[in-house]
Amino acid sequence: MSLKNKFKLTSIALASAVAMGAMTMPTTASAELESSATLSSMYLWRGQDVSGGVPALSGDITYSHSSGAYAFGWMSSESASNVEVDLGLGYAGKVGPLEYDVSYYKYWYPEAGNPGEKLADAGAEVVVALTFKPVTVKAYLDAKDTNDYSYYTVSGSVGPVDLLYGISDSKTVNADYTHVDVTYNATDSLAFTVSKSSGDAVGFDSDPLFMMSYSLPVK
Repeated sequence: MSLKNKFKLTSIALASAVAMGAMTMPTTASAELESSATLSSMYLWRGQDVSGGVPALSGDITYSHSSGAYAFGWMSSESASNVEVDLGLGYAGKVGPLEYDVSYYKYWYPEAGNPGEKLADAGAEVVVALTFKPVTVKAYLDAKDTNDYSYYTVSGSVGPVDLLYGISDSKTVNADYTHVDVTYNATDSLAFTVSKSSGDAVGFDSDPLFMMSYSLPVK
């Protein structure tokens, strides 16, 4: 999960109310803890190579409750000298064939702070996802005071191939762009991604990006 991956607040109350009214809660509560580690040839984030071609190592851990609530942590190297740390909470469920996932997370860059700062507060996002299989629509909304951007994706799968179309909408001049990602899942662990961006964003390379990633669960 970039997990920058990275849909959530006013919609939480609405989604939770719908869920409580539509879901039958299990009689016995249960929880599950999962974690994984991934090595990628780059840090590919929303159609951008933010690691400058440097391979990225990431790891995540998620605590999921049978009620639909979950908490997660994610950390990744972002460059040769910096890392990113994400922490968040979410709630997932379904109403008939419609699945939903609402979450909130913050992210930090430990090496990017001012002198004396342990973590540089880089931002926060609210993420709202709706899935009507095989299609998922997501909205990533800036939850900081600046509230100066939003990001949207439409994704789906055809056999071992994942398709994603992303739209970055920013109030900053010349910062809007779109991208298309095509991922081939060769195995449960090995994947190859081609990403192509286009638009008015300044400083982003529009040439296709190629990424290879290998993931394994951590017991």
